[in-house]
Amino acid sequence: MSLDQAIFQKKVVQFDKLEAAGFVFSGESYFYKEGILDGDFEVHVQIDEAGRLTSLVFDKDLEEEYTAVQVPSAIGPFVGQVREAYLAVLNRLAATCFEALPFAKEQTNRLARRIHNEWGDPMDHPFEKHPDYASYRIGGKWYALIFPLKLGKLGVIGDRAEEQVEVVNLKVQPGDMQDLLSLPSIYPSYHMSKKSWISLVLDERLTDEEVWELITKSRQLANPNPLANGEGPDFWVIPANPKVYDIDSEFAQTKIVYWTQKGKIQKGDLVAMYITAPVQAIRYVCRCLESEIDNTIYPNESPVKKLMKVELIAQFSDDILPREKMKELGVRAVRGPRRMTKELIAVVKEAMLG
Repeated sequence: MSLDQAIFQKKVVQFDKLEAAGFVFSGESYFYKEGILDGDFEVHVQIDEAGRLTSLVFDKDLEEEYTAVQVPSAIGPFVGQVREAYLAVLNRLAATCFEALPFAKEQTNRLARRIHNEWGDPMDHPFEKHPDYASYRIGGKWYALIFPLKLGKLGVIGDRAEEQVEVVNLKVQPGDMQDLLSLPSIYPSYHMSKKSWISLVLDERLTDEEVWELITKSRQLANPNPLANGEGPDFWVIPANPKVYDIDSEFAQTKIVYWTQKGKIQKGDLVAMYITAPVQAIRYVCRCLESEIDNTIYPNESPVKKLMKVELIAQFSDDILPREKMKELGVRAVRGPRRMTKELIAVVKEAMLG
């Protein structure tokens, strides 16, 4: 990997910032030149309309490229000075004209954005010694593990064996394994159970929709019951006053909302929203994605110091759990956050599965 590839592999160019940084558009590309080491050398950078970047160091005395900066074994004091100056230019351009991305491949970044937009699941880095590994979880369980890998590790031989790719490990039904392995870019799982996991190379050979379908199924398999949580959730009921806040309109636009932190509700807990008068019924069931969030989102609402982020996972018609039915199940009033009774939990679970 070249020096510029190492710097820019997880970044995307911001074209609107190039001219202000000194780039000049000519033909079909943007060009940048900067003198280094008292003008004896120049850094040349080219970015084409697809955002691909190439660069070199030009020796003005010899009127040719100074290739020693790209040779790892070249470690003398002079080449070290040139390399340091070259990298300083590239790093400054990366900071001013590029946006950092979590992954190197375009398809991986598109899918990461979709996971965030659809579910709000946070990405984490499970291995301290391997910071390039990223995982997504539900109920504490992995449903996607993304990491860089050489194709040879998946059994690919020949010229492509040394090619560096990004792979996502996904959970699958064992009965589907044979059909899946016949598809392009899908291999027996690397470093996970080959009976129930696959490794999928994110190289655009499968469409985003095809990959998304597999990610969705993996998430469902990791947490088949939407009420289940590996850590054992609490089940809560909280009031939602339609005269104060139009939660119906909010959920019509997005499945993930911020709500005033209530009681001891924690990440992973299930939260039923009881719509107060004139409705007087449980209409929504949510999962708490984050709790005890400092209120920097609505700073003008000073009484609200903490927020929680919840994801809508079920919606009931108002005749499923009206106030009278809730009384029969041991919940006579919902004036603030309270835990559900066992009887109410059972009915909520049944309604969720129905």
